[in-house]
Amino acid sequence: MKKLYFLVLALIMAAGCAGGSGTDVVLTVSVNSPVADDVVAVCHNDIHALKLDETGTAVLKLSGIDAAYVALYHGRESVRLYVEGGDAASLTFDGGDMAGSYVIEGGKSAAAKYLNNVKLIPLPDEDYALPFDEYRTRLAAKESEAVKLLEAMNLSGEGDFKKMETARIKYAYGSALLMYPVGHMIMSGDTGFVPGQEYYDFIATYVDEDESLVALDEYREFVAEAMHVLDADNRTLTEIYPKTVAQMRYAADHLKSPQVKAVIMHHIATRYVDNFGVKDIDELKNLYYTYVTDPASVAAFEAKLERWDLSRPGRLSPGFNAVDLDGKVWRLTDFRGKYVYIDMWATWCAPCRQEMPYLKQLEAQFKDAQIVFLGLSVDSDKAKWEKMASSGDLTGTQLYLGTQSSFQEAYRIEGIPRFILLDRNGVIISNDMSRPSDPKTAETLNSLEGIR
Repeated sequence: MKKLYFLVLALIMAAGCAGGSGTDVVLTVSVNSPVADDVVAVCHNDIHALKLDETGTAVLKLSGIDAAYVALYHGRESVRLYVEGGDAASLTFDGGDMAGSYVIEGGKSAAAKYLNNVKLIPLPDEDYALPFDEYRTRLAAKESEAVKLLEAMNLSGEGDFKKMETARIKYAYGSALLMYPVGHMIMSGDTGFVPGQEYYDFIATYVDEDESLVALDEYREFVAEAMHVLDADNRTLTEIYPKTVAQMRYAADHLKSPQVKAVIMHHIATRYVDNFGVKDIDELKNLYYTYVTDPASVAAFEAKLERWDLSRPGRLSPGFNAVDLDGKVWRLTDFRGKYVYIDMWATWCAPCRQEMPYLKQLEAQFKDAQIVFLGLSVDSDKAKWEKMASSGDLTGTQLYLGTQSSFQEAYRIEGIPRFILLDRNGVIISNDMSRPSDPKTAETLNSLEGIR
């Protein structure tokens, strides 16, 4: 459990970039004798791959920053920095010794020294067996020890770092409080343990709606998880998506500060999307767009949604494995070099069959063109497809894809017929192309470069 706690803590500490009403931060990174082609910057749940130019230099720009904890990686090494709005700093290091050679100019160098040398020490896992009052007393002592080390450092001229770091320490240790019920069951052997109301009352005291603290991932993570712990009606939920939606609803109903509420909602929603994707998340999106209105946050959220959109025009199409009547396996890459007009259909689909005469006409019109007309059957009964495909009534290249394919899921196809147009390299031109019966279809195909 100790290893698990520190893995979670390390991930939180590695990603701590906060956008807000502040100004831009510009960080110039220069690498002597690079051991990789880039430097990777991690801020919150966002990863920035900074390509080094021929001089070994790259620039990171963070917009609207009040305060940010940034982790930079090069090769197998990393350093952590703290920056504030308006900083224009430079970081220089040797590629083979990033941690031992880095030099910061124009930034918070003393803060960086602290972050890269002072570690937070947890309580041993065995302490979870203690009664809650005793456990929280020992945890408070650990927090006090860490703050004492912070205060002993020479941090004059480091902006608000001391204040922010004091809060970060509080919420980093606070994460252990959230783990106490599970930890106590494991370490005490009391598998039926249920915390008393005093536990939940104490957790509630940590949910301080301080808008200056939204710069901290530790704060965001604590408050977000507290929205689950404090929700008596839903705290037993274990399925990820229902738990996530319940957290967002609880935050919407119980957090008073609009800014804190929006940041926590953004944190919960983006964490889910990063890890689990965008399938069937309408409830999550409804809550998100209701309470998060900051343009930068919304743009960041939608960028995350877009990364999961495998069928967006301009992207390389997802592939498939499908068979013909002879049992030969075909892949999408087998059709490279020609445009591909895909017809997703099934024998039982009346609208699909209504399009077939028009599809024949379209194929005849483009008989000598650089295009393949490809039928992909999503029938559950392969025998019915085989009977129809061997009848001679169909046109083009006919393949059996079957149900619940990754190709159908990637395009989120829930209704057929569905038509898709790809270019000669397999890149998506349209993920919802017009039907053969629509005159616009022939016009679009005629306009394709090099089709004839």
